[in-house]
Amino acid sequence: MTNEPINLNQLVNKEHKYELSLSNETSQDAAARREKEAAEARQKRLMTLILFLFALAITTVILICCIVVFAHGAGDDKKWAAGVVSGIVTGLIGFLVGQAKK
Repeated sequence: MTNEPINLNQLVNKEHKYELSLSNETSQDAAARREKEAAEARQKRLMTLILFLFALAITTVILICCIVVFAHGAGDDKKWAAGVVSGIVTGLIGFLVGQAKK
């Protein structure tokens, strides 16, 4: 082995392409990691969907109750029912506008 310096200009040529790849995991480890990440992503999406459906169900029940109170309640009851319905509708419109911007 000689101690001559390497001329990098000789290595660089328009016809050649070089790629450096470093990995600290085996292909089996990488496959297991990807599978674990995919399972975690599926679980996160499922939990988000369940939470969204739960919130939607609770909001729907509250909205229906407020509409019933608004239709058949006394004067003071109609005031707070209208405020709750207004808040729910405003929140829904804000949610839909926020989703449109994504």
